[in-house]
Amino acid sequence: MINKKINPNLIKLAEMTHNFDLALPDFEMLEKQTAQPDKTTTLFLDKENFVYVPSINLYVAKERTLHGLNWYDTHKELHKQDMKMPTIYEFTQFLKYLKSQPQNQEYQKILDEILTVRNPWRSEWLDADFKVINGKLHINYNHKTINNQLQPQNSEILEECLMEDKTPGISLEDWLDNPTKHGLPRADVKKGSINYWKPLTDNNSVAGFVADSGSAGLDCSWDPSNQVSSLGVFRCIAR
Repeated sequence: MINKKINPNLIKLAEMTHNFDLALPDFEMLEKQTAQPDKTTTLFLDKENFVYVPSINLYVAKERTLHGLNWYDTHKELHKQDMKMPTIYEFTQFLKYLKSQPQNQEYQKILDEILTVRNPWRSEWLDADFKVINGKLHINYNHKTINNQLQPQNSEILEECLMEDKTPGISLEDWLDNPTKHGLPRADVKKGSINYWKPLTDNNSVAGFVADSGSAGLDCSWDPSNQVSSLGVFRCIAR
């Protein structure tokens, strides 16, 4: 409920101009403004459901949501919520931060949900779209919905990275400690148990992370039209 006290200066102005409407604020508009919290307020009220990652100044959801949507529709639904899909680099920093808090049992449960090799099949979309432009493989990321069209805010030549599949595998620790600026493992990444599928040049590949009873890994060759009930996203919002 807002305070409907009239500004005395407006009363004086109304008396001088004989326009007494000046003294009456638009209470209906004020009610609407106070009834519509901005996304920062919404996040504050909902912050218990997010992990703040200080290295990237980003809040990342504690749970995977928006299951069963393809890559494009996941973006659209996130943008309706003033949220975003994590890039590969943001995802690495999220995992690294969770791993740096071994005494936090809630964070360790999130890691288990993402990384542990077990049933059921779990996976999440990441904001990376690979396209060949002028003969060079590019990575498109930081997508926004503009005029109802999904558009990358960054389109860059893919920095040198590991360009062969490893099944198995690469070292999770080495990847998280020393990713490229786009978040991919470097060409000299150490061996380990995390599977890796390289970006493709088919102009129809995006990134995601998957874990099941056989393995866990980063896949940069997913078809963006895929729709699986266990495939979702860890929604994000900047601080």
